[in-house]
Amino acid sequence: MTEDVHEAVTPCIKDKSANDALFTWPDGRPVKDFRGSWKALTTAAKVKVNIHDFRRSAVRNMMDAGINRDVAKKISGHKTDSIFSRYNLVDANDLADAAQKLQARKRA
Repeated sequence: MTEDVHEAVTPCIKDKSANDALFTWPDGRPVKDFRGSWKALTTAAKVKVNIHDFRRSAVRNMMDAGINRDVAKKISGHKTDSIFSRYNLVDANDLADAAQKLQARKRA
């Protein structure tokens, strides 16, 4: 867990035991589904953001940081390579970077 994540979730665990859910409703029941709340939030903010966009960003950030694919899969919760690959989008910059790496290796 990064320091930023720890700082963000610390208020969520105040007065909870180790077995309590991280996200709970005011009455203490665990939040099991964010979809309704997410839709209400994004509608009120007048923005269109798919919650999976954050998962895609997290996967891309881990890959760009050089984190091992298996470790990134474990962190993101993806169980299969095929689903993980759906989130690990490849763009033109990735292809250009690969070409540069191959060229540099050829020169060495």
